[in-house]
Amino acid sequence: MAATVWDLSLPALLFALGVVVAGGVVRGFGGFGGAMVWVAGLVVLLPPTSVIPTVFVLEVVASAAMLPQVWRQVHWKSLRWLFAGTLIGMPLGMWALTQLSGDLVRVLLGVAIIGSAVAMAAVPDRQSLPGPGVTTVTGVASGLLNGGFALGGPPAVLMYFSASTHVAAGRASLVVFFLVIDAFGAAGSAAGGLLTVPVLAQIVLFTPLCMFGAAAGKWLFDRTTAQQVRQRVLWLLGFLGAAVLVQVALR
Repeated sequence: MAATVWDLSLPALLFALGVVVAGGVVRGFGGFGGAMVWVAGLVVLLPPTSVIPTVFVLEVVASAAMLPQVWRQVHWKSLRWLFAGTLIGMPLGMWALTQLSGDLVRVLLGVAIIGSAVAMAAVPDRQSLPGPGVTTVTGVASGLLNGGFALGGPPAVLMYFSASTHVAAGRASLVVFFLVIDAFGAAGSAAGGLLTVPVLAQIVLFTPLCMFGAAAGKWLFDRTTAQQVRQRVLWLLGFLGAAVLVQVALR
């Protein structure tokens, strides 16, 4: 398996670039999901130690670009408890990344994503967001997944998009959430020696494509109803989880 995008053949490189654009579209549309697309697509070609630090930085860039657009819609009360839980879970997830095999990481990724989709389908459309206790537990789960797999989104997405009346606030809050936790993830990757020169060059190549996709996703969100957003988030989670598991089965 290639170490970074610079070691790929031309067809594989084009596929990787397409994955980056697609992830940007998803990120701009829902305020989340870019990491799921990037991780699920890029781990087919590259090792997690190359993909995950790259995804952390792309998420930070995408969130920072979207922040001015959503600032006034952020649900700050829920974010406080979500961050508290995340700070507990993230160090454990980072430790797990160094201890688990690449294929086991991929299996756990797929199961976590599909589990979130099933949970979202089972949970009725709420009229309000959960209280501090559930929100903190959600943060712990997000921290575990983000530290280990650069994939802290599913638990937080499930929480925010379970209430279609709060879709706009949920999308805005997720932008802030990912900006903060992925900044910590990027810093942890740098401290762990994962942000090597080839990986940084890979990030430079991917960033403009990410931003182009995010702009297209924002355009789509502005033309979609809240209930449609919830439905499409559900299908997206299920598809991405299945894609990761199929990729592992075919290895």
